[in-house]
Amino acid sequence: MSNTKPTYQELEERLAAAESIVKALKNHEVDAVVGEKTISFLLLSEVEKALRISDAGFSAMFELSGIGMIQADAPGFRFTRVNQKFCEMVGYAAEELLSKTYIGLTHPEDRQRDMTDLARILRGQANSWSIEKRCVRKDGSLIWAGVHGAVLRDDTGRAVRIVAMISDITASKQAEQELRDTESAAEQGKPMRPKKVADKKVRKSAGRKSSDKPRLKRR
Repeated sequence: MSNTKPTYQELEERLAAAESIVKALKNHEVDAVVGEKTISFLLLSEVEKALRISDAGFSAMFELSGIGMIQADAPGFRFTRVNQKFCEMVGYAAEELLSKTYIGLTHPEDRQRDMTDLARILRGQANSWSIEKRCVRKDGSLIWAGVHGAVLRDDTGRAVRIVAMISDITASKQAEQELRDTESAAEQGKPMRPKKVADKKVRKSAGRKSSDKPRLKRR
């Protein structure tokens, strides 16, 4: 394996190339079979490589990313670094977030799932995780966040920090809910249509007079 460190420009170009794939996926320009999680983990792997190579390389990818990014210690998961995109997502300044934890911003109803994933990370049962959860912004409003994270371990295998990419998926979640509501309304309306048609036929038959029946011609 080469020990040559990439230049700042090389890291910037690598990140730009990876982000173009993510953008294409979100715009449905690539086959959906690939999956957003797969693409996200490809980008995340580049971040991990840069982090292992040098702090300067990690800083370049971290700050230049068009996706929210966080770094937190383990096992407390207190934020140690956040980029501007993540600050905009949750409405906090970077300095404010450094006194908070990754779990602390999670909606109370979603915290158990969050803690279950992180517990597996601490026990060494997983090195990465993915979750869709609600986060509470500074103003109290909620957003849906898609999280793709990975753990960094020391030489003994102990988790020392996590790094995660976080994107705002609120709009897509709202669209999904609207689609479900529309489908539900359509399903509730379907049983009524055949019944109305049948009732109409019955009423028409019941309202027909005996004289309306076809008569046989006399010879």
